[in-house]
Amino acid sequence: MVRPAAASLVVALAVALSACGASFEDRNATTSTTVVERPSSTTERPPTTAAAPVADSGFPEDWQAPPLDWAPCAFDSTIDCATLAVPLDWSEPDGPTIGLALGRISATGNRIGSLVTNPGGPGGSGLEYLAGLPLTSATGRRFDTVSWDPRGVGESRVVDCDSGVDEFQSLDSGPDDAAEQEALERAAAAISAECGRDHGEVLAHVGTADVARDLEAIRRALDDGPLNYVGFSYGTRIGQEYAARFPDRIRTMVLDGVVDPTLGFTRFLTEQAVAFERAFEANARECAAAGPAACGVADLAASYDRVAAAAEAGRIPGSDGPIGPSDVVVGATFTGYLNDGWRRLGPALAAAEAGDGSELESLAQAYYDFGGYPAYAAVVCTDDSPPADAAAYREFAAAAVAAAPRFGAAVANEMLPCATWPVEATGSPAPPFSPDLPPIVVIGSTGDPATPFENAVTVAERIPNAVLLTVESDGHTAYGGTPCVDRIVDRYLIDAVPPAAGTTC
Repeated sequence: MVRPAAASLVVALAVALSACGASFEDRNATTSTTVVERPSSTTERPPTTAAAPVADSGFPEDWQAPPLDWAPCAFDSTIDCATLAVPLDWSEPDGPTIGLALGRISATGNRIGSLVTNPGGPGGSGLEYLAGLPLTSATGRRFDTVSWDPRGVGESRVVDCDSGVDEFQSLDSGPDDAAEQEALERAAAAISAECGRDHGEVLAHVGTADVARDLEAIRRALDDGPLNYVGFSYGTRIGQEYAARFPDRIRTMVLDGVVDPTLGFTRFLTEQAVAFERAFEANARECAAAGPAACGVADLAASYDRVAAAAEAGRIPGSDGPIGPSDVVVGATFTGYLNDGWRRLGPALAAAEAGDGSELESLAQAYYDFGGYPAYAAVVCTDDSPPADAAAYREFAAAAVAAAPRFGAAVANEMLPCATWPVEATGSPAPPFSPDLPPIVVIGSTGDPATPFENAVTVAERIPNAVLLTVESDGHTAYGGTPCVDRIVDRYLIDAVPPAAGTTC
């Protein structure tokens, strides 16, 4: 149920942290976080990687970017906005166009160029992300910080077929009988049908391959030379796709909270569910060590199971009627993104056991509020091949439950509309990379449940010349809120000097 690229929900946390985080240019700042440089086997490359052919860019090289007409954004006058018209279908560069909404915060010091960033999702708004300016003060001085609403998101021709989303998300994502299963499948199919009816001409052109070509169009329109890019969560998949298609147009690239495209639809979601189980168990251990005065409950797991059962029976009041089991599992999942998520989950469970489910509702809503669901589904359902129909999807969900009893059903069934999605999957799961890529910094947090650390290890091994930066931390993504990481990445972005192999924060 958790978005492969939900780094955007970390923005609020990162903003608060980055204000006090040291960076490369903040020479006199102090921090208790240490950097360890040691040899690492993850720097070795598979022998076949360098020999792989470079992916065809699919980009019309004679395409000319129209001038960008920057003006203060209506929602925030400190940000400049512009619209870039690009082909809806990059294989038809003279055909219909789609407008990409861009935002820019100008550099405040000695400018190097533009730093383009994507907050993840899929479905995360780059314009909303810029409003929090989650990157560091050092990059803010040296780069214009640029982001955009990817096609289908926000101001870029939003895919908004969402009239049935609330109903779908209110249903039990772990059906207990045939009637609940039928209701869930019916609600999921209604979303697919509405999206096909309202946005059929767009759905086939919102996948990551198209977004990567849009990124090249943005680079050309900015006219600042090679690309500087920071991608969070799903934004790392955009970065990988771009690196495979445009290897000679990169100056620096950072991938933080890494999606591994080779896993495919079912394996990725299953491994993600297992990672959320691990994060929940870690939170339960930390809660027990802290004690009920700090955590709110004595046994986080036992309390969660009691609350889930009570919600299943409709016995916990919420803000507008009883909360449902999906409120419980989604609220718990949201706290898995956070460092010390037990500090939020424990009190919410305690309140629910006392008859107030509103805090669990609030946690669940915090997850839902980050990015539009239809835009998210539009990318996920077309980037990788989902199970072919509802029956095959039920088998997948059952396997996910077997692997992750608390979170498997919710993680799998969040994407149930993909079983009836109106367009076929078109993504390339493993784009080949040029051996001549510049160093790319790949950041993986060891306790990240949304994009498990193993993803970062594998992707760093696959990309020639990539450097893995290991962060011994829970939570999802690290740059912009972890002082040790900030200093290392700032230096790389500003001076194009990557960290040594085996560096750990």
